[in-house]
Amino acid sequence: MAVADEWELWFPDAYEIGAETVRSFARATRSWDVPYAVSRRLPDDVAVPATMLGAPMLQAASAVVGRAIPGCNLAAIMHAGQSFTYLRPLHVGDVLSLGVRLTSHIVKAETDLIVVECMVYSDGEPSLDAEIFLVHSQRETGIDLEAADRLADEVMMTGTGPSNSDAYAANVAGSR
Repeated sequence: MAVADEWELWFPDAYEIGAETVRSFARATRSWDVPYAVSRRLPDDVAVPATMLGAPMLQAASAVVGRAIPGCNLAAIMHAGQSFTYLRPLHVGDVLSLGVRLTSHIVKAETDLIVVECMVYSDGEPSLDAEIFLVHSQRETGIDLEAADRLADEVMMTGTGPSNSDAYAANVAGSR
C-alpha cells in the first residue's frame, strides 16, 4: 500500500522549506535554536521549527473540514489547539508532502469540535506528526459570512491551496 493511500487526503510535494522563510519565522518568533541574526546563510544542520509548518498544515486540515462540514465558512472556524511530535529533523531545502485525516468530529450545542491528524513527510519518511483541534460554530451570529469569508481568503496564508475549503476539497478529491 502506498503512503498516500493511508490518508483521507494526500498533498504530494506541497511545500518546500526555504532558508529565508526559516530565518523570517525564527526572527518573528524569536526562536532560540535558529541563528537568524548571525548571517544571511543558515547552517546546513539547522532544524526547522515545527510550528513554522502551521500554515500548510492548516490549509490541508481545511480541506478535510470542508468535506466534513459541507458549505463550511472558514471565517466561522477557530483554531483551538495543536500538538507536534518531531519524528526526525526537517531542514532547509526539504520538499514536504502532507497526509491528513479527520480523527474526531463531535457536534455539541451547535458547535463542531474537530480533530485532524496531519503527517508531514520528507523524502517519503514520516518527519512531523501533528494533531490540530478546530472549533466551528453553526450558530446564527448575524455576521455577513460571505464578507467574512472574503476577508479570510485575503488574510489566510496560502501555499497548499486556496482558503475556500469546499473548493479546495473538491479540487483535491478530483485529483486523486
